[in-house]
Amino acid sequence: MKLVVAHTPDPDDSFMFYAMFEGKIKCNFDYDQVVKDIETLNKESVDSLYDVTAISANGYAAVNDKYYLTSSGASFGISYGPIVVSRKDVDFNDAVIGIPGKFTSAYLLYRMFGKGAKEYKEMRFDKIPEAVLSGEIDAGIIIHDEQLTFQDKGLIKVLDLYEEWKKYAGDLPIPLGFNAIKKSLGKENAKLYKEDFENSIKYAMENETDAVRYSLKYARYADIELERKFIRMYVNDLSVDFGDKGRKALELYYKKATEMGLLKPFNLEIV
Repeated sequence: MKLVVAHTPDPDDSFMFYAMFEGKIKCNFDYDQVVKDIETLNKESVDSLYDVTAISANGYAAVNDKYYLTSSGASFGISYGPIVVSRKDVDFNDAVIGIPGKFTSAYLLYRMFGKGAKEYKEMRFDKIPEAVLSGEIDAGIIIHDEQLTFQDKGLIKVLDLYEEWKKYAGDLPIPLGFNAIKKSLGKENAKLYKEDFENSIKYAMENETDAVRYSLKYARYADIELERKFIRMYVNDLSVDFGDKGRKALELYYKKATEMGLLKPFNLEIV
């Protein structure tokens, strides 16, 4: 059986898939890959285009009837998360804030823990820093490796969403990106896929330099040490299998969002 796996070009994603797609490990399935940005994949998941897809914690709420979340391949922030940047201090209630998409985890986290906005403006995540610098927006929520370069561009951090999450959830990690597999494939196939993915992540962690170098083929920056730093921020033991700790973090995330009326209640199904 061949599965079509859609993932983002972000270095943490490509790092985790390295062994599966480059034939470094024996797998239960053959794989084809599709590479698109996370908000595109969030939107396409509504039409169940791919057998497996990268998805935001926020985006998953809209497709929980079609996909299981896999406990492998998640990006949890253990001490990092999305941040809001600007050129100077900002009055959030009177600000136009750039967001990387309405289905992203970062946007929902801002709605839960942020300080309001006059207007939200959707744009591709890597365009947000330049939009802040040009004055097109007053502030922007940044994700991925833009978090490591914003200061070099003259921007300042005006809100740290991980710190706000920590006040609410204590030492639980912040849920960000996940992988989901079609329920129509059945739980047994889902478990076999998860086995492949776990092994792929473990192989990448054990062969870090080769896996980081592979991730550069998709990366926005050609700096291997920059991408290594980013990968280490979000690929960790929870990426292999997030277990009870990850489930509790997700349950708290969805609990607050539903209590605030930002999401409708649903059953969280994880394989």
